[in-house]
Amino acid sequence: MQRPVLTWLSCLILSMFVSAQTSKQPSFSSYPATIEQVRVKSINFRSGRETRRFRTNLTESLLEGVNFAGHYNISQWGCGTACLDGAIIDTRTGKVYWPKELRGIYAASDEPIVYKADSRLLIFNGYPASEKEKSKGRYYYEWTGTKLRFIKFSPSIAS
Repeated sequence: MQRPVLTWLSCLILSMFVSAQTSKQPSFSSYPATIEQVRVKSINFRSGRETRRFRTNLTESLLEGVNFAGHYNISQWGCGTACLDGAIIDTRTGKVYWPKELRGIYAASDEPIVYKADSRLLIFNGYPASEKEKSKGRYYYEWTGTKLRFIKFSPSIAS
């Protein structure tokens, strides 16, 4: 009687492990964006105190052009050991967005933030300070045009 129960329990645990290992991670191609060749001449510095405070970082980043979600630019800079801050610039208008998720990203790899010009997907390797649990791993977000929408968390950081 115990052997069938033990066998069934072992199979259940093994299937849960396999299912967790094969769960599909979000991909850049699942969140496409059309790259636009636009470049605003300057940042809209009237969009807030933070925008004026990081004037140099934002202006230098804007010179690089579109690097995220079709017509946006992700600007990032250090905020301490293994910490990054950042903002998202709309290269059409010069407006700067300050998502809370980009305010203090604690890096757990050589590539703490991963993004592409032709995708709305943004990946953090480590954890954003905005997360209450502060679990290291891979955080997936979608850029909606005004904010980051959480998609998924994976405790694995390996590529």
